[in-house]
Amino acid sequence: MRDNGFAVKMNRGGELLQEDLHKHTKAKYQPDSLFLRNTAAYLLMAVCIVIDLATFRSLFVRISYDTPFMILLQVAGLAFGADVVAVYAGIVAKQIRQGLSREKETLYILLGVTFFSLAVNGILRYATMSLSTVGGVVDAETIAQTIFAVVIPLITSVGNFAISYKTYDPLGQKMCREEMALEEIKDYCRRLESIQAECEDFNGERILEMDRQHLANAKKEVVNDALILYADLGKSRYDELFERLSRELEALEKTCGEHNEIKPLNSKQVVNISEAA
Repeated sequence: MRDNGFAVKMNRGGELLQEDLHKHTKAKYQPDSLFLRNTAAYLLMAVCIVIDLATFRSLFVRISYDTPFMILLQVAGLAFGADVVAVYAGIVAKQIRQGLSREKETLYILLGVTFFSLAVNGILRYATMSLSTVGGVVDAETIAQTIFAVVIPLITSVGNFAISYKTYDPLGQKMCREEMALEEIKDYCRRLESIQAECEDFNGERILEMDRQHLANAKKEVVNDALILYADLGKSRYDELFERLSRELEALEKTCGEHNEIKPLNSKQVVNISEAA
């Protein structure tokens, strides 16, 4: 759809403002793919966390005899170590990759927590395979379900790490903020230069000349209105009409700072003006 609006808008003080100042800068740093945008990334990571919560809950419900609240905390703790910590690991890894951080020890600790959580899940799954069958016999179906329950959290953890690493761009965000700050400074300087140019262009004599011209135009309008009334009212109110006209002209002179006096018009002068017209 074609935009027919103005490129700039004006505030009450008569100053031109550009509302979409950062439009092109934001578009410049916008991801090319929908899957690389923040909304899609948060949604995908949330889906991974929900999958792991469901997977870990099936494990602790079977092996734990604690209260439901304690089981909830156990599931949340394991999911935090497997998924949330993996997200932070991806962020730290991207900062190190772009040269904004040197905290490799922090990255190793985060990755260690994630791998330890996944290892705990695998060990518990292997140790409790017999609990998932009625007779305690481990068959192919039980082994397949165990492998599935071990691999799924591994996939989601790696997915969260990869998503956070790919979508998080601290260097690009920093450059975007710097460019927007420069644009704001340039716009502020432009506004100051416009004010300075307007002050330098101020001419008092030109303003007075414009006022005189406005006064002359106002006189013409008053006289024109008086002649129209003269044609409509008749001769009985000539003197009253032109006394009022003289007062209006004197008021205009005082308003504009003029000191030339205007003599009141009489009815004879009115008749001459009307006959000349």
